[in-house]
Amino acid sequence: MSFNGQSIAITGASSGLGLHLAREFSAQGARVAMMARDEARLKKSGTECDGDPLLFAGDVTSENDCKIFIEKVTAEFGGLDHLIANAGQSMWAQFEDVEDLALYRRLLEVNFLGAVHCIHPALAALKKSSGQVVVVSSIQAQVGVPFHSGYGASKHALEGFIDALRCELADTGINFLNAYPHWIRGTNLRQHALGHDSEPMGDRKRAHNSSGVTVEECAGAIQSAMARRRQTLYLPWTLRYVQIIKNIFPGFARWAIRRKVGGQK
Repeated sequence: MSFNGQSIAITGASSGLGLHLAREFSAQGARVAMMARDEARLKKSGTECDGDPLLFAGDVTSENDCKIFIEKVTAEFGGLDHLIANAGQSMWAQFEDVEDLALYRRLLEVNFLGAVHCIHPALAALKKSSGQVVVVSSIQAQVGVPFHSGYGASKHALEGFIDALRCELADTGINFLNAYPHWIRGTNLRQHALGHDSEPMGDRKRAHNSSGVTVEECAGAIQSAMARRRQTLYLPWTLRYVQIIKNIFPGFARWAIRRKVGGQK
C-alpha cells in the first residue's frame, strides 16, 4: 500500500509515537490530521510535518471533541482512510497505595473511551473507504503487570471492544489492527504516568530498561503492518509468546513478569 494521498487521523499526535507517525506519513504524501490536548505543542508539532496537516486541539475523553475532530477530517479530506487511536496514559502505583480511585476512571476514559469516542463517528467514512482502525494497545491487554493494574484493565477493555467490532463489522471491509508494543523508549508516557497520588510521575518516573523498543522502531513497524492490513502486531515479535506461556505456566509467567518489572529503576 502507498500512503500517498491517503487520509490519516491520529490522536495523541503532538509528541512521542503519534508525532513520529504523523511525520512519517506526511513525508510519504499522506493527508494527516493530528489531535492532541495541548494546542501550543500541537501547533509546534504540526510544523515538523510535511504539507499542511489538519490540527485539532481536543481531548479524547470528550465525546463531542472526538465527533467534531472526525467531522472536520472527513469534511477537509473528503473521507477517511485510517484512524490511529494512539492517545493513552499509564500509571505506576500499587493498587493498595492509590489514594484516589478516580485514577482508574481517568485511565478508562483515556485509554478505552478515547478510542470508542473516535471510532464511532468514523465508521461511516471508514466503511466507504474500506479503511482501517489502528489501536495502539499494549501487551498488558493480555497479561497483568504489577504497578499497572488500572492501565492493564483499560487495555483489556479495549481488547474486548475491538474483538467485538471485528465480529460486528466483518462484512464492511474495515480492518482492525491491534499493536502490542513493549515499553516504548523516546516518549513521555512514563513522565505522564499517574502515581499513587493521581498526579503525573514527572521526575519520579521509572526508567525504561534495555528490553524496550524505540519510538522509531515502533512507528516503522506500525506503518508496515498497516500497509499489509494485518490484524495484530507484537513489538518485539517475541511478545506473541507471553500469553501462551501464561496460559500453560501461569505461575512461572507471574514470577517472570514480577522479576522484570521489579528490576526497573
